Amino acid sequence: MKNIVISTVVCFVILWAAGCTKNAYLSDLNAHADSPLFTTYTAAAGRSEFQLDQGYHLSFYENDEGIDLITDTGGDLALGFKINGSWHYRLSGMHSKPVITLSYPDMVKYHYYPVKGLKTEITFLVQSSHLAIQDIVLTNESGVKIDAEIVPFMKNGYRAFLDVQPDKENSAFFFKHEELPDEWTLSHKIPYVDTIYNVYLFSQPPDRYGIYNTMGEDPPVIPFAAMRDTPSVFRINGRSFLQNGERNTTVAPLSRIQIFINGNQESLITENSPVWGENREILARGGYFSCELGHFGAIKAGDEYSFTFFLENGHLGERYTDTINSPEAGKLRKDVSLKPYDLLPVPEDVTILVNNGVAEISWNHDHYKGSYNLYRRDYPRGIYRLVGSNLTGTSFQDNLSDPSRLYGYVVAATDGHTIGMHSREVNTTAVFSFAGSAGSSSLSEVENVKVISFHKKISLPPNGTRSLRIIRKVGRKGETKEKLVADAQMMMKEKTSAYIRDNEKFYVKAASPQFVDAEKEMLWWSSFNMMRGVFLQPEAKAGFNYYVFSREPVWGWGHGGQVFHESIAMLAYAYIDPLGAMNSQRIYRERQRPDGYINYRSGPYLDEVIEHNGEFTSSAPWYSWINWEIYSITKDKVFLKEMYISGKAFHDYFVKNRDKDNDGLCEWGAHAVLESVRDALVAVWDETGWPSNFEGVDVNSMLVMEAKSLELMARELGLDADARMWNDSWVKRAELINKYCWDPQTQFYYNVDKTDHDFSFRKEGDLKRMEIIGFLPLWAGIVPEERVKPLLSHLFDADKFWRKYGVPSLSAHDPYYNDTGYWNGPVWVQWNFLVVRGLIHYGYMDQARDLVHRVSRNMIAQLKKDHNLWEFYSPDKNWAGYHKTYIWAGIINKMMLDVMKE
Repeated sequence: MKNIVISTVVCFVILWAAGCTKNAYLSDLNAHADSPLFTTYTAAAGRSEFQLDQGYHLSFYENDEGIDLITDTGGDLALGFKINGSWHYRLSGMHSKPVITLSYPDMVKYHYYPVKGLKTEITFLVQSSHLAIQDIVLTNESGVKIDAEIVPFMKNGYRAFLDVQPDKENSAFFFKHEELPDEWTLSHKIPYVDTIYNVYLFSQPPDRYGIYNTMGEDPPVIPFAAMRDTPSVFRINGRSFLQNGERNTTVAPLSRIQIFINGNQESLITENSPVWGENREILARGGYFSCELGHFGAIKAGDEYSFTFFLENGHLGERYTDTINSPEAGKLRKDVSLKPYDLLPVPEDVTILVNNGVAEISWNHDHYKGSYNLYRRDYPRGIYRLVGSNLTGTSFQDNLSDPSRLYGYVVAATDGHTIGMHSREVNTTAVFSFAGSAGSSSLSEVENVKVISFHKKISLPPNGTRSLRIIRKVGRKGETKEKLVADAQMMMKEKTSAYIRDNEKFYVKAASPQFVDAEKEMLWWSSFNMMRGVFLQPEAKAGFNYYVFSREPVWGWGHGGQVFHESIAMLAYAYIDPLGAMNSQRIYRERQRPDGYINYRSGPYLDEVIEHNGEFTSSAPWYSWINWEIYSITKDKVFLKEMYISGKAFHDYFVKNRDKDNDGLCEWGAHAVLESVRDALVAVWDETGWPSNFEGVDVNSMLVMEAKSLELMARELGLDADARMWNDSWVKRAELINKYCWDPQTQFYYNVDKTDHDFSFRKEGDLKRMEIIGFLPLWAGIVPEERVKPLLSHLFDADKFWRKYGVPSLSAHDPYYNDTGYWNGPVWVQWNFLVVRGLIHYGYMDQARDLVHRVSRNMIAQLKKDHNLWEFYSPDKNWAGYHKTYIWAGIINKMMLDVMKE
């Protein structure tokens, strides 16, 4: 074992102030692209709505992109300048890069200089779930007159803007866009708005308007076809992984897929071919792919398919051939691991020219002097057919049978036997290009609109100032254009200063430590902003404020409602919004059944029970413990009384229904994998057995803490008999954990087979996998004194758990370990919090500080990279995945606070 060395450079707070020291910290920033600042913005809870809720992320750190307010599917707000014949939009072309001076959950202020002397100050406010305000103040500091064309524009990287109508009377655009629900949302019958009506309003009459279907010189991209109503025949599903084990999350066209069947190279499907049975693209943003073989026709047993995946960035790929043995299954799952691409060269610089019913496709011949195949897709069909084979030239002319139809083309190199990966698709859509310079615009009928723009010429004398305002308003079907415009125009005079005052007034309640590390201080406030930003006001079934796992971007699983294990974040959030934290817990109480059961997930339109084998799934029993921790901050006796009654009923339900053999130790039940929190890539679940087969050191440690918390609540309420009962309950459970779950041979805690309480299920010792749950008895405070040091010797071993950036969910010694996997290696911040609590309990304060420092350093590094807070982090390198704006990452504030206070 490597000896642990506590770094002397771990700088934490030396002084803890009960009051707020720097009330206006978030109003007095000097943050740059390399500052660890969270920059996602959503409407304040009191101005929010669940179904139609548009948030934005300020992207101000990518050199090849603009300084844009981006969304996942709703279109991005952008700003460009044409000055002295030059186009200024990308960050790399700015004279001076952005500096953020104010940042709250719903608003941000920043400034930059597109050219020397032209100060551009932006104030952006998400005024409500339906409306955003972008104020632009231009000041000439150059000493000479500046003439410029200001180009506010919107772009859509998801699908297309529909029915775009310039409204010159109101200096506006009216249009629609689509936000298609994912399968989780549809299967859970959560209401949604998929067609959204928009007004994009300018405070000044533009000199001209622009409508385009491509940003640059690339051909227009055709939005993926939404074909949920077409039944799937057979699908190939999977994920692609990079050489370092990370999931490849790059989407088309940089990632490409090619499939042909039974050796027939005359037909193929690509990353552009529609998915049947779902409203999604083949290559989803989370790194998953799903390919519909039904495009080839009926699929039968013995059919052979060839699958190629290609990643343009890094020139990586994989090709394999496999046989379909069970077509009746309707799908199969096969992941791909990418390696250096060594197949035939991929054609580049493919162009198309359509004239008089003839499409001429040309390509670059420099990298490969052999032959090429040309394939055509007749939209809306998803199959590509060979129209030109073994071509030795650099172009091909295709006579279009129906010039009014849409056709797409890809080119692939061939050696006469095999074909290489195809090119990016070109198509016969007429091109209207925004083209960087923004030098021309069109109001003619444009298909698949991707960009809409205002163009306004201004002239600023020395020291002159010009103020402009952009408003983006969204609505649903039934809201007329006139109403949307009127609502937007009402906000033309709205003062953003009032919203700044409201934010400052809210944050003045926040207890603020005095930091000696400026980056940790920014992490602290970023975490509060993130947590505050995912709260919404009471709606439908939700009688109290509630949170979603993530709000922008929206993904079904993270947007349906709240869960116990996410609510660990309330231990931090209660410091800025004690009532909000308590009311969030009341969501569970109001959904609780008379028998004490609380469903897995609760949202305004969801009571998710996940019935499995006749049982209803709950969530990990962290309920009363969280409630007690919140009470310890708020000292609200009304809340304590409510939660004691609710927590007692939940504890009784859980113990009654999760101890099938009545031996005093519980197992996970119902859909046990989901109930256990650790719901993917768990070494024991994947390689040994289903969780309900085992009496868990995790679930029983949690139940110890539930009973301990109920004991404390009972004593606080003067219920001494109840307190003695709870004390007896947790003491007995602790004795059983120490009797059965401790392995004296390896000196570690494990799950045990519920039938005979040993560490073997399918084979000898197969439950002896060192997972982070083995340290939960430390958190529960039930490890006998003589076992503490042996157990901690595993924790402090740098080859196992004491990694560079925190404690992984699985020992790095385990062959299943993957630092960028899921529950088989990454650092989950909230579980590291439990480890920190255990270290503090047993007097290992220096190590607790060190662990918090390690975890926070990676969170800071990621904030500096993409200005987001993530679901989990790598213990070994600066990396985070796979879902962002994730509320439980906010528990880092409680971790920092705990080691500061001590």
